[in-house]
Amino acid sequence: MIVELKKEEFWKCRELVNEHGQIEAIAVIESINPGRIFVDDRNHPLTGLIWLGNNDGFIFFGDEQNEKFIREIDGFIDSVIVPEAKKVQLEWFEGVGNHERWNEVIKHVFDHRQLGSWVQRVYTLKRSDYYLHSEPVINKDYDVNEFHNYQPMSPKGL
Repeated sequence: MIVELKKEEFWKCRELVNEHGQIEAIAVIESINPGRIFVDDRNHPLTGLIWLGNNDGFIFFGDEQNEKFIREIDGFIDSVIVPEAKKVQLEWFEGVGNHERWNEVIKHVFDHRQLGSWVQRVYTLKRSDYYLHSEPVINKDYDVNEFHNYQPMSPKGL
């Protein structure tokens, strides 16, 4: 049975995440960022799902071949995640794997649902590249909107 861990139990998942995967997964596990973690076994987790605290996504982590977790996750999403998501007005589910081997598993497990995929580009700002007193150069044909409004940059007049 998939269970939710308490915050003080998140450390049990630290060794299960890919160091080169999403930094958000590590941030939730280390209680730097808010989030919830659901796992296959409370005492000795092998596989899990992180619900990012800003409600913008879910990260599958750990053993992607864990039959117990794979067998239960679809029903768990319907019975637990969907009702919880509706409480915070979420209408869709964005899920990614913490490593590439999850891609085929996610496609297979959720093949009866409407799925979409895209390529995400992640950029890292190195401390040595950061200038505290500099203004970024932005083409005058663009407006910059705050991220929390979920408005992408777009050319003026479109």
